Amino acid sequence: MLTKLRSSAMHMVHTVTGLSPLVYLFAVGSFMLPFVTSDFYLMELVVIAILFALFAASWDILCGYTDQPSFGHALFIGGAGYIAAILNRNFDFSPWVTVPLSASIVAVLGAFIGVLTLRLRGPYFALATIAFSAAFYRLIYIQRPTTGGDEGLTGVDPFTFSVEGDLQITVSVFLVSVILLSAFARSHYGLILRTTRHNEEAAQASGINTAYYKIVGFAVSAFFAGIAGALYTHTHMQITPGMAAGGLSVLVVLMATIGGAGTLVGPILIAALLAYFNQWLRIVEEYRMVLFMGTLVALIYLYPKGLANAPWLKRAPSIRRLLLGRD
Repeated sequence: MLTKLRSSAMHMVHTVTGLSPLVYLFAVGSFMLPFVTSDFYLMELVVIAILFALFAASWDILCGYTDQPSFGHALFIGGAGYIAAILNRNFDFSPWVTVPLSASIVAVLGAFIGVLTLRLRGPYFALATIAFSAAFYRLIYIQRPTTGGDEGLTGVDPFTFSVEGDLQITVSVFLVSVILLSAFARSHYGLILRTTRHNEEAAQASGINTAYYKIVGFAVSAFFAGIAGALYTHTHMQITPGMAAGGLSVLVVLMATIGGAGTLVGPILIAALLAYFNQWLRIVEEYRMVLFMGTLVALIYLYPKGLANAPWLKRAPSIRRLLLGRD
């Protein structure tokens, strides 16, 4: 027992020290932002950037490591967001309770979907995830008295009654979540998920129950997507159908792919930058979507395997270590 605890502690220390310095810099800079500026709009932009970074990370921990393209991630993000809002509004649950509780509920849902889609591969898996997400999106409108329909649910309690406080709480949850996701990726669970990406048949022939690890991966991915979705609800004090729409799922996939699927840190950093860039483009609102989508297309064309997997980065180990941390 003592040996296992020592091994777990050493694994966590290795994870913390091996994480990208840029992730720590981003987290510390975001946490300290209220001390150097009183610009509430800037703080709100940073909150959105952090949440999208967590959206992308939660997608990558499953889909990037297994190369299974899920286009239904909004189901977990929006699902947890609506559950958190309903628990808070209707049952007066504290945000400190609704966030982990709603994330746990969608984690169970994720495991269930993982069981149903185990035999599917490639486009069939993608279509199945789209179908589940679309069914939930439609359910939002069917259950209008509960979900608010088009208008969504408003009047949700924030963590604090200041933008600064909510920003710092969001940063703290983000950093803890990234460390835990990185620890999962570095564990034998992450290793086996990677083997299913390259040669699942060989892993099964070695006696590994790949189905079990995929289901666990699905639950972990859904849990952290749910954490981010519930955080979004409480920091914005509302949830709308847009947070469960297919467009959000596609955007998360694009951000994670451009960052470098299967690297975890790449999707985190690029998703944060692109989310901030998207909001900053509101200064030219009429051209915002054209400029933003044009940027995404250009990045995909230039880096089809993602920025973190770019050839020049692989040839520069010191720069790679600075950007992505220790492998």
